[in-house]
This record gives sequence, C-alpha cells and structure tokens, in this order.
Amino acid sequence: MQHNLPGKRVLIVEDNPLLAHDIKDLMEELGALPIGPALDLQAGFSLLNDNEPDAALLDVDLAGELVWPLAEALSARRVPFAFISADCTQEYLPDRYRRMVCLEKPATKEEIVGVISELASGDC
Repeated sequence: MQHNLPGKRVLIVEDNPLLAHDIKDLMEELGALPIGPALDLQAGFSLLNDNEPDAALLDVDLAGELVWPLAEALSARRVPFAFISADCTQEYLPDRYRRMVCLEKPATKEEIVGVISELASGDC
C-alpha cells in the first residue's frame, strides 16, 4: 500500500467505535498521527479546536447528528477532508459537498489509505 502518511495528523470522526478504532489503528500502523477518534459532533469540534489536523475523515451521520457544521469548520481552516458513509448518494449530500470524496461503507483499507494519503498531500 503506497502512502505518504508518516507524521501526518489525521482527524477521525466516526460514531461506530469498532470502525473508528480500526481506522485509528490503521493510521498508526502507517506512521500517521491519528487525532481521536471522535464519536460525536461535540468531540469532533473539541479535537479540532485542540489540534491542527493535516486531513480529516468524517462519518456523515453521527448517531443522528449530521456532520455538516464540522465540515464547515474544517473548510474555514482549509483542512482537507473526505466523508465516509453508508449513503454517499448525491441526494443525501448537500449541494456544497456533492463533489467531495465520499467513501461508501464498508470501505476497504486501501480506499481509506488512498483517500487520506491524497488529502494529506494536498492532491485532493
């Protein structure tokens, strides 16, 4: 798996604890510095306010809370991010995010690494 993740700070916001920790473990294995995981929107904002991520992976639906406010905060800070969701259809995503990368769950390790690597390098 080719990547450029060593030393990159990656914010992980995912409400499924098992998936969140799998992504965190994957980032650690590849030398990235995971921030989180945040299991809800409030924790995501808290981690964002306390850190300077190079990239972020956001679950769209956090136990009924949509992640759009956090996505807006990341955009304002110019932090590249992608979504991960069980529903990546255009109808589900707001207009402003329809061109963003959205990984459909279940995403493979290769897909996750590829997207985060692109985000962290500024290629997205």
